[in-house]
Amino acid sequence: MGIAENAARGDETLEQDGLKVFLDKEAGGWLKDATIDFNDNRGFVISGVSDMCC
Repeated sequence: MGIAENAARGDETLEQDGLKVFLDKEAGGWLKDATIDFNDNRGFVISGVSDMCC
C-alpha cells in the first residue's frame, strides 16, 4: 500500500467523502467487501479482506 496523487493506468478509482482510493485489478478482488478506517495509534486499518480473489 502506498500514497499516490493520481491513479496509474488500469487502476480502479473509488471515492467516498472526498477520499479517493486507487486499486489495481488484483487488489479490487481482495478488497471487495473490506472497510478502511484510520486509528490514531495504528494508522490506516483494513478489515474484511477476502481470502479469495475474483
